[in-house]
Amino acid sequence: MKKMIKLISKIAIIIMALFWMQNASAQALQFVKPGDELHLAPTNDTLWVMNNSRMVQVIETGKLYKLEKEKSELLMQKCDTLRQIVTEKDSLVDIYKVDRKYYEEQLKDCRNDAITVGKEAKKFQRRARWATVGIGVAAGVGFVLGAVLFK
Repeated sequence: MKKMIKLISKIAIIIMALFWMQNASAQALQFVKPGDELHLAPTNDTLWVMNNSRMVQVIETGKLYKLEKEKSELLMQKCDTLRQIVTEKDSLVDIYKVDRKYYEEQLKDCRNDAITVGKEAKKFQRRARWATVGIGVAAGVGFVLGAVLFK
């Protein structure tokens, strides 16, 4: 957060310097070399006198401003891209929540159905055992009865 504030303050200073430079460069620049004299009549505008090192600083500041502006535009594009990605991920999260509820309900129904089918299977298994025992007993009784009657 502090880095962002520092970056914003630097950009603001650069913008102010650029506006100042733009206003100063709105007039034609004239070079006054050491030993030369220049006489100007006051007009509606302000006259600024800079030495060579200050002019170099102003030019460097303008170049830095241009670079920072390009960085700022690039960061804004990245922020927009990240916002779009976050929006897409949020919509996926919402979809997954809805799907999760659906599949939880389906799983619950399947478990209930499996429990019901398991109970019925045990019931039929018991009946099958009784039927097997009954058939064995009936076969034995029939064999014994047939042997006794038809002997």
